[in-house]
Amino acid sequence: MWRYRLYRLLWVALDGLFPPDCGGCGKTGVRWCAECRRQVRRPEEPLCPRCGQSKVSSHAPCSFCAHTSPVAAAVRSWALFEGPVRQALHRIKYRRDLALADALMADVLPYFRSLGWREVDALIPVPLSSQRLQQRGYNQAALLARPLALGAGVPLWPRALQRVRETRSQVGLNRTERRKNVDGAFRAAPQVRGRVVVVVDDVATSGATLDACARALLAAGARRVYGFTVARAPLDADAPRSGQRW
Repeated sequence: MWRYRLYRLLWVALDGLFPPDCGGCGKTGVRWCAECRRQVRRPEEPLCPRCGQSKVSSHAPCSFCAHTSPVAAAVRSWALFEGPVRQALHRIKYRRDLALADALMADVLPYFRSLGWREVDALIPVPLSSQRLQQRGYNQAALLARPLALGAGVPLWPRALQRVRETRSQVGLNRTERRKNVDGAFRAAPQVRGRVVVVVDDVATSGATLDACARALLAAGARRVYGFTVARAPLDADAPRSGQRW
């Protein structure tokens, strides 16, 4: 975390020399402007108590969770994957904008705290494959999890999960195909035994990746696993746009 704190001090100094621009709209002078913040929309309640998807009834899990029995205790997302939120996450993912991640997660933090997930021992970012990590040079889930962990006062365990096999892109796959694609793709470290952990990612669509991570963590002895993402996207909204891959 000391390197991250050093980066934060550097961002403040650089902002005095080179005014930043908003990650949502490009407005000069701020990382994440008030107008973009006003445009953020939350997932519509009631939410499925398990996967966090908006649903009609508030008294039971959604039909998908009722048939598939996901293992995470709960999954929640801060916002819908649209507009400024989509643009900001795209910039963090493909341009490694650490300062924007810091500014965005400052807004996400109050919602995360409001969830009331008690006795959380650590936050764990969804890992990239070694090939993808080598190509990109960083893991966008870790960029988001780090300021969230710092703000929440919870340790970050970036190596507690490992992706043990390559998987194809989830884009364009239905829910069943997504679950099969990531089944058995992760392995958890022994340090999670007996712990309550939160798996963090940028976007949830079907929740298949988070569920696969949760299964690996529980298999390694984790006591309870939650899933948290910055944004939630419907299955029909994750097709690539202008070269984007989600």
